[in-house]
Amino acid sequence: PMFIAKLDFYKELSDSGSGFDGFSALVLEAGSRDLKSLLAQHRPGQGFSGRAMRDLAAAAGQCIEAVHSSGMIWTDLKTENFVIVDETTDFDSMQDSDGLKGIKAIDLESAMPIRSNPVDYSPEACPPEFARSFLNGEGEEFVLEKSYDLWSLGMMLYELSTGRAYFEGRTPLVITRTLRQEDFEPDVSAVQDDKLRDLISQCMQLDPRKRPNIALFLLHPYFITTGVGPFSF
Repeated sequence: PMFIAKLDFYKELSDSGSGFDGFSALVLEAGSRDLKSLLAQHRPGQGFSGRAMRDLAAAAGQCIEAVHSSGMIWTDLKTENFVIVDETTDFDSMQDSDGLKGIKAIDLESAMPIRSNPVDYSPEACPPEFARSFLNGEGEEFVLEKSYDLWSLGMMLYELSTGRAYFEGRTPLVITRTLRQEDFEPDVSAVQDDKLRDLISQCMQLDPRKRPNIALFLLHPYFITTGVGPFSF
C-alpha cells in the first residue's frame, strides 16, 4: 500500500471520555514522523542520497501514478504529506545506503478530478502557471492537469535531496509572486547527483507541456540504471 490504511470507522462515538461523543471517528494507520520533520531532525541542510533518496523518489512517483490513474490531481504534494510507518528504523544510525522503508502518503483532501478546478493550494507545491492565475484573481478557474503534480514532485525531490526547501524562509505570498515573475528560472544546481538533478529539472520545466508524465518519470535513468527503484534489472 502506498497510502496510510484505514483501520476502523466509528459512525458515532459514545462514552469515549475524549469530549467527542456524538462525533464520527476514522482510525488511520499512524506514521512515526513526516518527511519534513525527518529532514529537520536528521538531515538539516544535507538531505538524502543513495538508495534512501531513490526509495523516497520511487515512493512519491508511485503515489502520483496511483492518483493520476484514478483520474485525479493531488495538488498538495509536499514533504509534510508523506510519513514513515516503519518502526524498525533507527534514524540516528541509519545510512542512506540502507534505503528507507515504510514511506506512505497522507492528506488527499485537496485532490480533484483532472481538468477540474482547485479547492486549495500550497505555495511550495504550486507551479508557475497556477501562481500567475492566482495572482490575476483567476485561481478558482484554473484547469488542473497532471503536469501540476509533476512540478510539485520536482520541488519535493529538491528539498529531500538538498535538505532545504526551494523557497526556504520565504512567505507564501513571496513564493507565489516569485513564481509569477517572467524572469523566474528554476536553479537545481545544488542537487549533487547528476541523474537526479536531470530528473528534477525535467519536472520543473516552466512550460507544463514539457514536463514528463508519471510513467516517463518512473522510467528515468535515475531509477532504471541503478536496480534499486521501481524497476530492477
